[in-house]
Amino acid sequence: MQKITLLITLFLVTIMQGYAQDEEFFKAPDYRQIERNVKEPASSYYYPKLMDKYLNSEEAMTPEEGRHLYFGYVFQPNYIPTDTSRYNKLLADVLSSQSISPDDYSQILQYSDALLKEDPFNLRALNAQMLVYAQQDNSEAYKAAARKRRIIQDAIVGTGDGMSEKTAFYVIKVAHEYDILPFLGFTFGGEDKILKGHKVNYLSLGKNRFGVERVYFNIQPVFEHISAHGGGKL
Repeated sequence: MQKITLLITLFLVTIMQGYAQDEEFFKAPDYRQIERNVKEPASSYYYPKLMDKYLNSEEAMTPEEGRHLYFGYVFQPNYIPTDTSRYNKLLADVLSSQSISPDDYSQILQYSDALLKEDPFNLRALNAQMLVYAQQDNSEAYKAAARKRRIIQDAIVGTGDGMSEKTAFYVIKVAHEYDILPFLGFTFGGEDKILKGHKVNYLSLGKNRFGVERVYFNIQPVFEHISAHGGGKL
């Protein structure tokens, strides 16, 4: 197990190399500190500034800005940890077609844009946009979507290696667990289990080159949001 963990760690470090060379790797988010920072207008991590930079600027975000952007979203009034949008199915239906033609591009972009308005960190929507932009040779739009995707991915993989409860990846939506798997070179193996007494769950994995059977995720904000709103299903 230690050998597998080392291989995964080296893989993740390689992914992030050159992006955060001066930052500490695998640091769990300090939600209390992040909340203070994103709510303070004088802070460089004030949330409206971060979101504006994410949505409108071509300037790269620092790793710490990306962490505050992603994890700070849970303190925004429009944070919803569950996937309830009808656009998820609409987008999935188009993408699951045997062949995608130029006639489908406008629908894909329409559904992706709608999803990103509801969840600005929806990796499936960003991937769909990149698919269309690549086919259209729209390099500028492709780069903008890729930049956003990289910010989200790096925020997640910078929190752990996912190999145990203690080193779980932190995510703010259950859907982001599934969406990050392909980036890590994994496929979902069919089992999604919440660990009793913990704010952690794991996804089993399909056969992979690392021999990893499952990946762990800390979904603390999801549990807290659901509890604060009277309970319910994830």
